[in-house]
Amino acid sequence: MTHSGDWREAYKERLCSVEEAMALIGEGDLVTMGVLTPGQLGAALADRAEQLNRLDVRALAPTEPRLFGPGQNGEREIELFIGEPLRAAHDAKIATYLPNTFMLGMKAHDAGREEARLPDVQITSVSEPNEQGYVQFGVHMWTRKSYTKRCAKTIGMIDPNITPGHGDLWVHVSEFAALIEGVIAPVNVDAVRERVETQAPEENRAELLELLGMASLDQIALAEGMYHMLPPKIVRQAFGLAEVDDEAQAIAHNLAPLIRDGDTIQVGVGTPSALMFKAGAFDNAHHLGVHTELGSPGLAQLWARGNIDNSRKTIHKDRCVAVAWTGCDGVDLGIIRDNPAFEVYDPNYLLNPALMSQNSQMTSINSAVAVDLLGQIASEDRYGGQMINGTGGQPDTHISAALCPDGRAITVLRSTALEGSLSKIVAKHEAGTLVTIPRYLADTIVTEYGVARLLDKNHRQRAAELISVAHPDFRGELQKQASELWGELGI
Repeated sequence: MTHSGDWREAYKERLCSVEEAMALIGEGDLVTMGVLTPGQLGAALADRAEQLNRLDVRALAPTEPRLFGPGQNGEREIELFIGEPLRAAHDAKIATYLPNTFMLGMKAHDAGREEARLPDVQITSVSEPNEQGYVQFGVHMWTRKSYTKRCAKTIGMIDPNITPGHGDLWVHVSEFAALIEGVIAPVNVDAVRERVETQAPEENRAELLELLGMASLDQIALAEGMYHMLPPKIVRQAFGLAEVDDEAQAIAHNLAPLIRDGDTIQVGVGTPSALMFKAGAFDNAHHLGVHTELGSPGLAQLWARGNIDNSRKTIHKDRCVAVAWTGCDGVDLGIIRDNPAFEVYDPNYLLNPALMSQNSQMTSINSAVAVDLLGQIASEDRYGGQMINGTGGQPDTHISAALCPDGRAITVLRSTALEGSLSKIVAKHEAGTLVTIPRYLADTIVTEYGVARLLDKNHRQRAAELISVAHPDFRGELQKQASELWGELGI
C-alpha cells in the first residue's frame, strides 16, 4: 500500500469507537492478541464474543479471564507462552496450546500451505502517529508487526503509555482497518500512590510504594486500577524485581567462567536464567553483545556500565536487539526508553537460526524444569504432561547457539524443587513429558553444584556428568538407576 497523500485523512477515516471497531470482527473469525494487550481491548473483545455464535481466539501469554472462562463459544488457543493467569484454563481444557515456534510461526502462511490458518483480525495497542503518519508498537512488540503485515484486519488502540523504542517497529496508519482514540488515559502515578497510601492493606503500603518508584509507566499501566490491592510478591514478579536467592547466586557463580569476552548473549525470561544479570554472572566479561528474545532485570544496566557494547557482534553490530524488551525491570526500561542502542524486530526474522547463528560466539542461556540423564531438556511441563508454560523462544535460541561454530547452548536450573524434596535431574522423564530440547542438541547444563558438559559425550558419560551436578541427596539413587539403564558408569 502506498502512503502518498495526506495521512491525516487516512487516520481520520479509520478513527471509530470501540463498538464500531469490534463490529469489524465477524462470525467465526479467528482473532489474535499479543503480550501485554491492554485490558480495555481484551474486555471489548470479550463483549464482542458474547454477541457472536462463534469466535475463535489466539493469544500469546493472554490475561483476559472472560475470554478463557467456562462455556466459550469457539476455540481458545494459546501460542508460545501459557503464563500464570491462564494455566487453570489450559488445565481445565478450556484452552488448547499451539505448538509453534517464533522461527516457524509465519511459515505455513508465507509458503501458501493449505493447512495455514492465519488470524482474520489482530487487536493491538499502538502509539500515537508521528509527523509522517506512522505508529509504533513500542519496546514490547513481540508478534504485533508480523501479524499486522499478514492479517486481513488489524484494529489498533492508541495507548499513550507505550514506551517508545527503536528498530523495525513502525507501521503506517493506512495499514489499519480501525483505530481507537481516547480509551486509554495516561497513567496517573499520583493517583496510584494516593490509593496505596489510603486503601492498601497497611502492612503492604511501604513495599508497594517502594515498588511503584521502581516501575516504568507501561508496567504501572497494566495494573493501575488494582495496584493498591496486589500483594507485593506478585508485583515484584510482574515488574521483574524478584530477589536473587542463594541457589541462583551459586548458579551464576558456576555460569560466570563460561562467559567469554565478546560473547553475543541471549538470556531467557524463566527462572533461574532471568536472575543471572542481577546475580553478577556477566560482571567480569567485556565487549558483550545482545541478540535475544526478550530482556531480563539488569540487562540494560549492564549496558550502561559498559560490559555490553555490541562492538564484536556480527549481526546488528553496535546494537542490542530483541523481539521485545519485556522482562526488564523499571530501571532497565528507563534506559531503553527511546534509546537507539536498543532495537526490536519481528521474531520470525530475528530468532531464525539461519540469522542468529551467524553471531560470533552466540551463547544462549535458558532455564529448564527438568533434565534427564541423557540430556533431554523439559522446560514446558511437570508431572508427565501438565503444561506450565510453552516453548517460548527456547528452541530457536538454543538451536542458534548450537549451530554457531564457536557458540554454546547453556541450560541453567536449580537441582531440586518442592523445597528440596524432588530432584530436577532425573534418570528418565515421566511418561508424557514434553521434551523441549532433544538430547542430541543438549550442550551445557549448570546447577548450583557445577557444570555438566554433554557435547560429544555418550549416554553413560552424560549420565555421569549430570549426576555430578545433581543435589547430593539424590546422587546415589540416580547412579543406581543409571547403571540399571545403561550399565556401570565408572564414577
